[in-house]
Amino acid sequence: MLTTLNPRVSIVIASHRKDSIEKCLEGFSGDIAGFVDFEIIAVADYSFDDLKRKYPEINWKYHNDKNIPAKRNIGISCAKAPITGFIDDDCVPLPDWIIAAAGYLEQNSSLAGVAGHTVVEVKNGVSYPLKEFLRLEKPGFRTNNIFYRKDIILKAGGFDERFTFQREDIDLAFTIMDMGVKIGYCPDVKVMHLHRDKEYWDLLKNCRNRRFDPLLYNKHPAAYRKWIGTPLTPAIIMMTLLHAATLAGIHFGMSAAPALLIDTGCALILGIRKNNSPLKNILRILRDGFSYFIAPLVMFAALIYGSIKFRRFLLA
Repeated sequence: MLTTLNPRVSIVIASHRKDSIEKCLEGFSGDIAGFVDFEIIAVADYSFDDLKRKYPEINWKYHNDKNIPAKRNIGISCAKAPITGFIDDDCVPLPDWIIAAAGYLEQNSSLAGVAGHTVVEVKNGVSYPLKEFLRLEKPGFRTNNIFYRKDIILKAGGFDERFTFQREDIDLAFTIMDMGVKIGYCPDVKVMHLHRDKEYWDLLKNCRNRRFDPLLYNKHPAAYRKWIGTPLTPAIIMMTLLHAATLAGIHFGMSAAPALLIDTGCALILGIRKNNSPLKNILRILRDGFSYFIAPLVMFAALIYGSIKFRRFLLA
């Protein structure tokens, strides 16, 4: 039951998408908690007067910055419950979400927290138009669906606000595991990730956000290599090698036209593979093909920038 008195679980939503948070909040009207009392703390960087009138039972907090971990830290500081759960504003909790997490942590008292399972939204008979988003269904430490004991979060120092947009969630998980406690996984703790149809340049945005990887590697070198391995995806590695081969071929006398044609063709093939319905997404394929073509440049620029800023060299 949603309450502000003695909740057993505090849910923190760090929001920067006003157009999607209502779908997230509507999900809490279903049977997600059973007999477990919980509170919701929403920390947003936009005006929410209208939402506050519509959802007065939610604890609304304003933060004049898009820094995601800073918003989560504000939510943690306001949380009254011994368990703090996190969900993103573009996700919807599914039935028994809270009670499954609370029950799992009650039965596994030695664990610091529990990560849940994310399913992608099915729309028009298919899941995401981008296969890229299916990665969200793989287990991880993402704060779109994870619960921690609040005292453990505080002992870990909360979220590192230097990770302004990405990697802050896995950084906290690594810090907690470095403390000698484990984080469990329960497939019954489910949320649904909504469509983000307007994320046209998501690949390049993710490449740009790799600027935080040198900081993560600097803090947790062993865990980084164990859980992540390298900041470079197979597709980025392939395009990097193709670009290098193209430049080498041109340097040694190969005609530029066929070399660039092969290079561009491979980028378009990757764009097609990324989409579930290629014939219906021609413009998206062209955008994704272009994104793959320039992704190595964006990725390495981000890694070099991060290596300089955080004083830890990481390119692969």
